[in-house]
Amino acid sequence: MNDKEDQKIMMSRRSFLKGAALGTAGIAMTGVLGACAPASNESSTTESKEDVATVSKYPWLGKEPEIVDSEVEATTTVDVIVVGAGVAGVAATRSASEEGAMVAVFEKGNGPQCRSGEYAVINGKLQARWGRNNMDVDELVDSHMVESSHKVKRAIISRWAKESAEVFDWFISAKPDLYICDTARSDVPDEYKDAFLIPIVHPLPEHYNYKEELIPTYPTSVNLLPSQAPVVIANMDKAISTGKVQTYYGHFVEKLIMDNGRCIGVYARNAQTGKYVKAIANKGVILATGDYSSNDEILKYFCPEVLENNTPRMWFNMDVEGNKTNTGDGLKLGAWVGAKIQQYHAPMIHHMGAAADANGISVMGIAGFLQLAANGKRFMNEDIPGQQMENQIELLKGQYSYQFWDANWKEQLQYMPAAHGTPCYYDESTPKNNAISYNHKSQAQLDKAVEEGRCFKADTLEELLSKLEIDKETALKSIERYNELCHKGKDEDFGKTAKRLFPLETPPFYAAKMTVAPMLVCMGGLESDEEGHTFDENRNIIPGLYVAGNIQGNRFAVQYPIGIKGVSHSLALFYGYVAGKNAVNQI
Repeated sequence: MNDKEDQKIMMSRRSFLKGAALGTAGIAMTGVLGACAPASNESSTTESKEDVATVSKYPWLGKEPEIVDSEVEATTTVDVIVVGAGVAGVAATRSASEEGAMVAVFEKGNGPQCRSGEYAVINGKLQARWGRNNMDVDELVDSHMVESSHKVKRAIISRWAKESAEVFDWFISAKPDLYICDTARSDVPDEYKDAFLIPIVHPLPEHYNYKEELIPTYPTSVNLLPSQAPVVIANMDKAISTGKVQTYYGHFVEKLIMDNGRCIGVYARNAQTGKYVKAIANKGVILATGDYSSNDEILKYFCPEVLENNTPRMWFNMDVEGNKTNTGDGLKLGAWVGAKIQQYHAPMIHHMGAAADANGISVMGIAGFLQLAANGKRFMNEDIPGQQMENQIELLKGQYSYQFWDANWKEQLQYMPAAHGTPCYYDESTPKNNAISYNHKSQAQLDKAVEEGRCFKADTLEELLSKLEIDKETALKSIERYNELCHKGKDEDFGKTAKRLFPLETPPFYAAKMTVAPMLVCMGGLESDEEGHTFDENRNIIPGLYVAGNIQGNRFAVQYPIGIKGVSHSLALFYGYVAGKNAVNQI
């Protein structure tokens, strides 16, 4: 780059660190979205018949922008271009630069993007310190395939499961002062409170064995707290320290450059000037642009149920122009150059329980207590994970239910599954600098929820039901029947496991309203494989064009699988790493 380009395009390290986006702690989600949008031929100003057919296939696509040389303010040539600086994009940037490549990374936010911090890590030396390095990889992969209706590519999931531990070690090595806790509830010294890692649900509750569960939750997950941002920033710093990385923040990639069927570069609009950077990649372009859950047109096409159910959407990351970053840029870029989009998409709407507080902690999570619909009737086996629970609640009139429990909840929690959003420990203690936990409940938390109106409490069932939007008489009969089944020790109506059949008999009684949960992301991307390749409509590899993160297709389908907590972040990290290396080495 010349001096003029340096002044106009490059951001200082100070600006980079200042602009790094911190997500909301406790919300498990793949938090990446970068800079991007269109694509096609380098200098073409007319559409071929093939171009027209591609555009007309999707009602949301629109026409690829035409960019002329007079709109270009700067040019650069590198080895690898990365579009998007989320978890996947940062990993791709670092891995490519460590392979010796010159890398240009474009991001439409003001710095790296990330949220939350849950990761699935399968076996490896990190898990060995907690005695969790003996997981059956094929069992985990089988579970993911079943939850995805076998509409994902097993090779993608299998490679990740076998190699994820090594890549996660590489990821956290960028921050050598990261504090690693011995348990999920370990105290954290003050000097490490801004960056520490916990093993989720460790040690496991005495009465929990995931192999006995109808839908198991595997003890494979860790959490970077209070946010993964320090580790993500450390990884970008590591990449920048190679001296081979050009960072273009506040730049919107709006077109891919193609040459004889190969992707060779991008046009990126500088939000400050309105002009474009023309970047050429000698080896490869990596799309790491995130999902599309803030784009109603794309949602209507691939997942109309999200709009039909008025599903709330939760996304906090913003671009430099004040708009949400998850707008499906990568899908448009890919479609404009003929990349095939996967067929079945997966909204991530795993329920975490009723009425969350400011920290995202719900009243009683999705513990398997009795649930009744508005008509007062029981409607499901309550002993299911959050995604499946969400599916059931969406089918109800009014799309809400009530969760019920009594004064014995403290003793009952130990029998609940160690699952995402499920309290399975009663604990009144507060670990130093490590207070946020979805799996722990205290009387103080419950009392606060009652005080804030997020939970209902009464000394009789009749009084409790009178506070709810429910058919009172039918509800009383349903509770009577449920209590009868609890005493029998057999759920003859819905098949809930006996160890989670708890009658409602001891006052005070509690209830919390379960409504439709928010969608975090919508998983569906460009068809891909275990090397991060993209494919045309005939499933031929598109040379030079790679994907990672939520724009990588064939990882999730139909619904988000919750048996392996943190699988979204982990897959984004892993295939960002893979794509970076493969782009450099032309694999």
